[in-house]
Amino acid sequence: MIFNLINSILSLVIIHSNLCDGSVAETKLFTDLLKGYNPLERPVQNSSQPLEVKIKLFLQQILDVDEKNQIVSVNAWLSYTWFDHKLQWEPKKYGGIQDIRFPGSSDHIWKPDVLLYNSAAEDFDSTFKSNLLTYHTGTVVWIPPGVLKFVCQLDVTWFPFDDQVCEMKFGSWTFHGYAIDLQIDDDTNGTQSMDLSTYLVNGEWQVISTNAKRVVSYYKCCPEPYPTVNYYLHIRRRTLYYGFNLIIPSLLISLMAILGFMFPPDAGEKITLEVTILLAIVFFLSMVSEMTPPTSEAVPLIGVFFSCCMLVVSASVVFTIVVLNLHFRSADSHEMNPLVRRVLLEFLPWLLFMSRPGYKFVKANVIDSTDKMPKKPKNPLDCNLPSNHAGYEAQILLLHSVHTELRRVVAFYNKEEHDERIQTDWRFAAMVVDRACLLLFTVFIVISILAIMMSAPHIIA
Repeated sequence: MIFNLINSILSLVIIHSNLCDGSVAETKLFTDLLKGYNPLERPVQNSSQPLEVKIKLFLQQILDVDEKNQIVSVNAWLSYTWFDHKLQWEPKKYGGIQDIRFPGSSDHIWKPDVLLYNSAAEDFDSTFKSNLLTYHTGTVVWIPPGVLKFVCQLDVTWFPFDDQVCEMKFGSWTFHGYAIDLQIDDDTNGTQSMDLSTYLVNGEWQVISTNAKRVVSYYKCCPEPYPTVNYYLHIRRRTLYYGFNLIIPSLLISLMAILGFMFPPDAGEKITLEVTILLAIVFFLSMVSEMTPPTSEAVPLIGVFFSCCMLVVSASVVFTIVVLNLHFRSADSHEMNPLVRRVLLEFLPWLLFMSRPGYKFVKANVIDSTDKMPKKPKNPLDCNLPSNHAGYEAQILLLHSVHTELRRVVAFYNKEEHDERIQTDWRFAAMVVDRACLLLFTVFIVISILAIMMSAPHIIA
């Protein structure tokens, strides 16, 4: 028991002495490194030489794309790497310490003043001041994470089939190119782009490319170069949501407006159907106006699509009223002039391959197969009847009165037949207008949809 107790006490003493040695070594290392160190001085051996600072961006997530305010928000990490010759040591002299960390919130060592030029954050630099990792070789790595909000020119012309290319411009705020040589930290395979190894997929936007480019600018005020590293975020909007919730329903509603021309006017619900469809299109258009930003620079593609749909439905309401007006015309109120008869009863039926019972259309002319002129009846009073007999004279007077009444009855029925034929002509003219509108609106909608879809940069994303 005594022997085991002695061993435990010795072990605790040895461990405590090692911890004390490690703490002392680290304290001594910090003291030696910061002795005579000036954080305002660029860490270069020759002040005429620029300090190379490598930058890399790790994209984590696309948080928001605000088309109205032209601002994009992303969650990202920034990695800065440079060499500080004053922060080198031999690990074996300091208890084998390979690396140490300096707090980023304090000014113990020099840090580059690289900022996002097109930042839209309230405090401009929205990164978290993380620790600076320093290796015994003198290499300093600083990886501050943060939510980057930057200005981007967003073009909604092809909404919702749009692509957006946003630029993030990083550069030193006060140093020129002869003081800080800002470079892109390449990947292991040599490509210059953002690191997407930890990227979280966004439900609305698809990342197409994240290229990086080093740009050196010269200004009239200063002869020195000013290098910047520009990251280009190319994103594409996913159209599945808009397709199933806006485009397909509006397309079906437009097709219903076309089918409304096949609805018989006698049903009495033709105009009600067209007005209901128009209200549905207006409702969808109000939804689109809420989704798209209020801008006058460009009209969104989906807005053009809904405008075409509303134009078709509005025109269908107008032509439905015209069809109903033609269908319920009668001989007592309207008379068909020769031009209307020629167009609506002869030319258009022949052009639209329509058929009418009792009529035949040949080369834009109509032949009435039922119009057979009846023979003029012989007047029975024209016969040479004896007139000197009283009985014959009474019969002739009786027959004359009967003949007069029969002529009135025949004239009445002839007028009824004439009026019915005129009304039938008006109804057939309404059918012709319905058929013409059906074909014209179908062709217009098909061409409009194809033109809009073919002009879009992409359909499915």
